[in-house]
Amino acid sequence: MVAIMPQHVNQNVTRTWLFAGLVTTGVAAAQAADIRLQVENVAQGVLHAELHSADATRWDAPLQRMSGSREALVFHDVPPGRYAVQLFVDVNANGRLDLTPRGLPTEPVGFSSNPRLFKGKPAPSGCAFEHGEAASLVSIELRQRGAAQRGAAQRAADETER
Repeated sequence: MVAIMPQHVNQNVTRTWLFAGLVTTGVAAAQAADIRLQVENVAQGVLHAELHSADATRWDAPLQRMSGSREALVFHDVPPGRYAVQLFVDVNANGRLDLTPRGLPTEPVGFSSNPRLFKGKPAPSGCAFEHGEAASLVSIELRQRGAAQRGAAQRAADETER
């Protein structure tokens, strides 16, 4: 009769769970993929982007930050989930988003899902997109304060010339 000692059973169980944990960790890492940003209406300046959880209530805790040119905006190794992106163009290269005394941005801004900005800055949940196991492409249209007024003025000037 073979006696099984408790410490041998414990070692075998520990090894099995350790192996299962390593395999699971490797699978989870393989599921992470990149999120590439396609930015439209880019002005001169440096782009600053932040990736947030779409479940966040405010924009104060980014998961990742990046700065760069329009072609190089990629968040690397992001696990599947719901996310939101906010970005701005630093036109004057001071490293921050410039605001009016009323808190309105004076530099171009954009958000994933391209929400309307009439009611102010949207919540992350209003900019949500789904990111799966494959790479994602998120198209963001930059908007600038006063662009609508400039567009209307330009259309009026064009009609006057006719």
